Amino acid sequence: MNVKVFFVENEDLFLDDELENIDLVKELIQLNGFSYKLNEIIFLPSECVKGYDSALLVGLEGCSNNSDYLNIGQKIGKSFSQDVKLTFANSKKLNLYHVEFGIYLSQYNFNEFKSEQKDFINIEIASENNSNEIKRKIESVFWVRDLVNYPSKTKSPEFFIQKVEELISNLEIKLTVHDEDWLRKNNFGGVIGVGQGSERKPKFLIGEFNPKAKIQIALIGKGVLFDSGGLSLKSPSGMETMKTDMTGAATAWGVMSLVASQGIDIGLKVYTPLVENMPSGNAIRPGDVLTMRNSKTIEVLNTDAEGRLIMADALAYASEQNPDLICDVATLTGASYVALGLDIGAVFSNDDEILNKYLYANKNSHEKYHNMPLEESYKSLIKSEIADMKNTGGRFGGAITAALLLEEFVNDIKWIHLDIAGPARSKESKSATGFGTIGLYNFFESFTKNQ
Repeated sequence: MNVKVFFVENEDLFLDDELENIDLVKELIQLNGFSYKLNEIIFLPSECVKGYDSALLVGLEGCSNNSDYLNIGQKIGKSFSQDVKLTFANSKKLNLYHVEFGIYLSQYNFNEFKSEQKDFINIEIASENNSNEIKRKIESVFWVRDLVNYPSKTKSPEFFIQKVEELISNLEIKLTVHDEDWLRKNNFGGVIGVGQGSERKPKFLIGEFNPKAKIQIALIGKGVLFDSGGLSLKSPSGMETMKTDMTGAATAWGVMSLVASQGIDIGLKVYTPLVENMPSGNAIRPGDVLTMRNSKTIEVLNTDAEGRLIMADALAYASEQNPDLICDVATLTGASYVALGLDIGAVFSNDDEILNKYLYANKNSHEKYHNMPLEESYKSLIKSEIADMKNTGGRFGGAITAALLLEEFVNDIKWIHLDIAGPARSKESKSATGFGTIGLYNFFESFTKNQ
């Protein structure tokens, strides 16, 4: 089926020379209550458009940002139940990149555990945008979503590694897997501490791409494959989404595959500690003290503030390699979405230039971020009486105190921290969104534009 898509804000639509039977068009608009407002759509029969099986009218009144365009695209994509080729009528007047992205994004479906499989709909778009680039980005986002959406019973450290191996099998990425013995011998006290309550032993997965590039970047992703809260046990409702607590790790590998497949001229090294946070007789207890990779000690007051413990070890290890930049991404704190809501990712950095570069690189993205402060005075909130620091600073400013703890492990290297606990999960389905994948890719790509 061939469909012509018209994006319209008002009755100027009737001036389009591709429309026919204008009286019928007006009648159908009135019958359907179409008022040109954002996200309104109606189909017109072939009698109303030259050379196409149908026309689609899409309301644009009130459209103000890229997210609006993305949502429009998703609505368009979900309106079809058969294969279709779309042509945009006024693509030269509008920036429809995000519409196209949304259309492809709408086709996501996680069928792995359903007895009835949903048929895949093929949507082709006649576009002046680089559709191959868009589709490759979509593939990475879908891969991240798939991995995050797997139930934790299936998603062991070994399963995660297997999925990564499949992802990068045709890419020039060196993969290294470290086991519990290596972690213990190399003083990864945070990873060992968080993982010791589970029967599934922790792993540490490292990937390296383009090690001789001029710019070397380290990317750390939080890989808590299931978070029960440990002995500081979450409520049943609090555990419902905790299969998604490894979103940071999945995102890091989605970005790695995208950077490598697109040949972005940076060196990228990914570090993902993989653990389960479970209660048992061997689990860490509130009040225990862990010695981290860089020899700093952390008093564990709340075993449910575990992500920062494994991230701290990985950050310390990555900083030893002395990269030009360290990035980390994690579903780290509920405090981040209390502050910013469920649509906006929190960004922290110890370098204003890097922070602004990140925000600018994503200015035209559909992902939304807001910079948060590394408030120096809040360090007193994570000061411990018996150790160098404690893993929680109390109820207030929780996203900030978590970021301040992580900062202690980056060794004065330029660093950016993404807390995506809110936007990483869909408000409606609680499943994965893939948020962060495109944001980080855009950021890394921006480095090549300045070389």
